[in-house]
Amino acid sequence: MRAQVIVVIRFSYVAEAGFKISTQGVGAIRKMLYAPERLERRFHLFEALTLPSLLAQTDPDFTVAVLIGDDFPQEARARLVRLMAPLRDAHLVALPPHNNYKATKLAIEACQRKIATHVISVRLDDDDALGRDCIAAQKHIAPNVSALDPSDAPAVICFNNGLFLELSEHGNRLYGVIEKLPLGIGMGMIAPVGARPTIFSTDHRRVHTRWNCYTEARTPRFIRTVHRDNDSDALASGEKPKYSDAELDQILAQNFPFTRAELLALSL
Repeated sequence: MRAQVIVVIRFSYVAEAGFKISTQGVGAIRKMLYAPERLERRFHLFEALTLPSLLAQTDPDFTVAVLIGDDFPQEARARLVRLMAPLRDAHLVALPPHNNYKATKLAIEACQRKIATHVISVRLDDDDALGRDCIAAQKHIAPNVSALDPSDAPAVICFNNGLFLELSEHGNRLYGVIEKLPLGIGMGMIAPVGARPTIFSTDHRRVHTRWNCYTEARTPRFIRTVHRDNDSDALASGEKPKYSDAELDQILAQNFPFTRAELLALSL
């Protein structure tokens, strides 16, 4: 098995559906996503959290597909290209409006290596962060979970232990969460090249109802931001461990390229 990890990031991609205002049409979605102030906030979090977490991966052998609209503002597009340059294998994929599955499937296919026998498609939003060993963990766990099914059917690996970072003008909050349902950040699906399903084939909270799903709950591997631009409800569905400041410092030092002071000082 030669599995290629492809991390898909939708950067203000104008999809046909999936937003609270989708019933108002693609024009309304585009106006919301491309509003200069909102776009600047997305860049701010991408530069402060998402990108550093990718560059800090203990295993740097992975592919990043950043999905944007084919009418993404030119200055913003050039900025994204500059930001992506330090990544070993990053691709900017520009597409017209599609549903999220079709668009992300096309992005994945655009980045596939010819030598790969399997793809581990991984979800990551442009305002969240991965733990340092998320890619390494996907590569280690996914083939073993896949091997449990002799039919080589797709299988899902997710990480439900991590941190929530609430960003507010009244002061940020950082706290631990262990979700009781699958969480999308760093979630991956291993499947043979050419298989129809990807990690975007269904709602991330329901992947365990369609495919074999392994949840790794012991190691903190995500930071989820909660802020005014969240389109989905950022509510913790599980437990909230009561970590002390010292424990948070230790979790961050062991698993993430950030300090507590940096996260609490992050503005939006």
